[in-house]
Amino acid sequence: MPKKAAIYARVSTTDQSVERQIRELRAFAEKRGWEIVHEAEEYVSGASQKRPQREKILSMARKRKIDAILVLSLDRWGRSVQDLVLTMSELESLGVAFVVPGNIDMSTAMGKMMAHFLGAVAEFERELIRERVRSGLANARAKGRIGGRPRREADKVENGLALLRQGESYTEVSEKTGLSVSTLVRARRNAREMGIN
Repeated sequence: MPKKAAIYARVSTTDQSVERQIRELRAFAEKRGWEIVHEAEEYVSGASQKRPQREKILSMARKRKIDAILVLSLDRWGRSVQDLVLTMSELESLGVAFVVPGNIDMSTAMGKMMAHFLGAVAEFERELIRERVRSGLANARAKGRIGGRPRREADKVENGLALLRQGESYTEVSEKTGLSVSTLVRARRNAREMGIN
């Protein structure tokens, strides 16, 4: 039986075309002797969390309605390396091949090895981010700051608190200082907790 494949093509805006992606993926499937049972076109930014067509294909994979997912390039599918690795791991456990012609072909042993390599890269990337966050927090504490976020607007906040003490409203102070009302509310609450009126 030929493999049942789904094609996923994505562009960021509706004025772009998915035609080339679909044409090349159809040709790849035909060369392999695979049957295309679904073609999905998505017109949404790569960073978007909402991708209904991608979810539909994943749902088909989970129900074992397809044996392979074809995508022209990695950035068409994944939001990040981590997202890509998680997806490929799930597909591997389902026995569904994730194929990016010329890059990754999880229907082959070499493709599966490449997927595991990407997993290691993603884990390394996560560890680097954790390390940078820990280092930043330690640096901030050494400088006497709580938390890792630098207080670049400390002077503005102090000025805003002074204006609030003089009886001006949060809205007025926000307009004068450029600080958001929520920042001012939080700063005043923190000041009160520290015993400063």
